Amino acid sequence: MSNTEALISFEELNHLLVPLGALNSPSELHGMLCGKLSGGLRLSTEEWAEEALTFLDVITNEEEGVVGDVEGRGQAAIARLYHTTLGQMEDSNYGFEVMLPDDTAELERRTAALGEWCHGFLSGFGSAGLAADTTFSPDAAEALRDLAAIVSIGEGADEEDAEADFAEIVEYVRMAVLTLFADFGQKKDEQPVLH
Repeated sequence: MSNTEALISFEELNHLLVPLGALNSPSELHGMLCGKLSGGLRLSTEEWAEEALTFLDVITNEEEGVVGDVEGRGQAAIARLYHTTLGQMEDSNYGFEVMLPDDTAELERRTAALGEWCHGFLSGFGSAGLAADTTFSPDAAEALRDLAAIVSIGEGADEEDAEADFAEIVEYVRMAVLTLFADFGQKKDEQPVLH
């Protein structure tokens, strides 16, 4: 049993980000963060906030900061997302979660969100700054290929066993990400880690 902090729900984060004009989904944002962490990148609170707000295309200005986030709840959730996600990925009990809409959402919506999550992951992993001559183990290379294939998973998800298949794919994604994190995410110890 994991003793890491629970991830903010997709619905709660979406509720905080939509009024700010966020253009990307919470799933894609979380995927991007996981990709960066899996690639070994560690960010300060300010760097992560800037990355996330830019990724979401949220409007900011010098007087208000994030326009429409008067109480700072959206920004606080984004900061907490970084710390919670890193804690889950470092958890030796595999407490890592993939941020997706809850099980009450239609399967089609959850499937599309999984594709968005994988797209975000690949974007984050690709921008994490791995050396051009990085060697990938066969497992890591396969995981990246599979995540790229899952980006387009939303096409044709209406067979009878789709719910069980979806759960298996989410579990596969979770373990593939933990494999990549173990291979690349823990190797840049010289960079500061936030606590």
